[in-house]
Amino acid sequence: MRYIGFYIIIILAAIFIIFIIFPNLSLYRHHVSYKQFNVYANIKINDAIYRILDDVEEKLKTSEIYNDDLSYKIFISSGFKPYSIFCPSIKDAFAATYPIINNIFISKTEIENNLVQRNASEDNKRSLSSVITHEVTHKLIENNIGIKANKRLEVWKKEGYCEYISVESTLNLKAGIKKVYEGSNLFSPAFSYLKYRILVTYLLDVKGYSFQSLVETKFDINQLETELLNYTNKYY
Repeated sequence: MRYIGFYIIIILAAIFIIFIIFPNLSLYRHHVSYKQFNVYANIKINDAIYRILDDVEEKLKTSEIYNDDLSYKIFISSGFKPYSIFCPSIKDAFAATYPIINNIFISKTEIENNLVQRNASEDNKRSLSSVITHEVTHKLIENNIGIKANKRLEVWKKEGYCEYISVESTLNLKAGIKKVYEGSNLFSPAFSYLKYRILVTYLLDVKGYSFQSLVETKFDINQLETELLNYTNKYY
């Protein structure tokens, strides 16, 4: 009898794993296949998705690590609850990507309005095209440098590059630069991600780093921020 509880846990864990790997067998039954993208949703998929995916593709092509041999599974939710079922630990995020199985889950979405909302009271809206681009760029990074190296890669490089390719942040770029480099110490995911985007943009567009050199170079983050502050003071 003492093993029954253990077996139940194993069975439930196996069911959950199958649930995560094949969400289209449960909630996400509507499907559209277009270019590199397989989009699943728990409601009928609006035709606006094709325009959105075209925009995603154009953004991804600006990355030097773009790979048109890869394909992506994207699961779009019509509300917060379906998303939170699959991503309980980050249910207040815009999206999440499971490594290895490559499933991308997106929070409450209005496809026809190109809009994603996260379950939060502020900094809670982004375009669907930017969210998809951000998450797919994570997969491009992992494919390019490998799972282990990707796991070790500094968060500011990883998230900053994804924001750089998506060409969008939750916060306004120019206003964010002013906040970041006037000594503001605001703490929020949106603020941090914008800061990472600014750092990566500076290194790639101003200093001329490649993606590979960005990954391989060890930066003194305080020195880098001071250097960037001196640079941005000339323009903002």
